[in-house]
Amino acid sequence: MRSPQTPIKDPTRTLPQQHTAIKLQWLGLFYCLIATCSARAADSVRLTHDSLFKRDPVFIARGEELVYVVLDRPEQLRLMRLNLVDRTVHPLHKDEMRSELEPAFSSDGRYYVFLQNRGAASVAMVIRDLQTNEYAEIPPAPGFAGMRSPAFSPDAKRLIYSFAEHGRQQIYSVNTKGKDPKTLIDSTGINNWPSYSPDGQRILFGSTRHGNFDIYVANRDGSNICRVTNLPCQDIRPRFSPNGKRIAFTSNRDGNYEIYVMNVDGTGLFRLTENPEKDDYPAWHPDGKRLVIVSERTGRQDLYLVQVPTYVP
Repeated sequence: MRSPQTPIKDPTRTLPQQHTAIKLQWLGLFYCLIATCSARAADSVRLTHDSLFKRDPVFIARGEELVYVVLDRPEQLRLMRLNLVDRTVHPLHKDEMRSELEPAFSSDGRYYVFLQNRGAASVAMVIRDLQTNEYAEIPPAPGFAGMRSPAFSPDAKRLIYSFAEHGRQQIYSVNTKGKDPKTLIDSTGINNWPSYSPDGQRILFGSTRHGNFDIYVANRDGSNICRVTNLPCQDIRPRFSPNGKRIAFTSNRDGNYEIYVMNVDGTGLFRLTENPEKDDYPAWHPDGKRLVIVSERTGRQDLYLVQVPTYVP
């Protein structure tokens, strides 16, 4: 059976004409391939130019703005707000002198949450209700313990987060007042980067329960845990696409930290970036067609907006 891409001979043409047509078809395929590769290489937009250390980008305001973390002053991580229309950048908390990181926003725009440093190895989780301008807080736990990676449920009624204590790091949830704690994922090792699927029925997270970090999916109550990746590498910071069908994540499976995309069941794996330095912290644009990432180029870190192909081989 002929391949769909094999040039087709036309019996109404003379032999020289057929040879010329075949050459033109192959040239067309070749230049199409070159154009596709060039487009993929060029399908990224640099969003920041300060070259400072960055992490934790997240889209807000229907994708018109970004909030992210930057090392703005020595020993202070700040939450910054980037307007993607005019590219202006402002601190989210203008007069804050403490380090803040890992912001997350509810889908309805009413709440946001972030982690705030309260001292050496001491981190609190702060939840702000923009409708009432009230703050709720989960204070730091004693000793070497702390919260990580908060994320809202799609209905904005609960928060999911990772919490470390006693040599284990588990996944919990609380309501938007920081009350009614529930344990969702409990195992040996480290469980981190939890998030809900867009329909709220599943939880996506990374875990070292089998050694290195792999990606797992579970029911919203923590039951029926399924392993999605299984390689001797580090697969970290997974995120559901807006339609819940794909996962973007960071991996060093090819020797360098790059951004990958796959289907929720682990099929259709696609390497999105290919840079000699580190690409990390993928976050989906609400349109599901782009990711913002933190990319290191010549030792400098900035935010880039990267196109995600609709087709994953």
